[in-house]
Amino acid sequence: MHTKDTKTLQVLRGLALGVALLGLAGCYPPSALEMDYGNSVRNNTAQQVINPRAGYNPKPAVGLSPQAAANEMERYNKSFKEE
Repeated sequence: MHTKDTKTLQVLRGLALGVALLGLAGCYPPSALEMDYGNSVRNNTAQQVINPRAGYNPKPAVGLSPQAAANEMERYNKSFKEE
């Protein structure tokens, strides 16, 4: 029959073994999967960019007329007002 001290000693040994195994797992080199983390996100982001050098273009973007842009901004600002 086990005494209380023997059970406590077994629990402490088990905890020490668990901590030692966790410590060793932290020293393990990265796997191939870990070395690939983030590549899919970076790839998807790069594929969504139409012109990666657009920031270097000194010409302004062409799209809306000034009046249409002003109307859009007015509608946008009105969307924040409480009714």
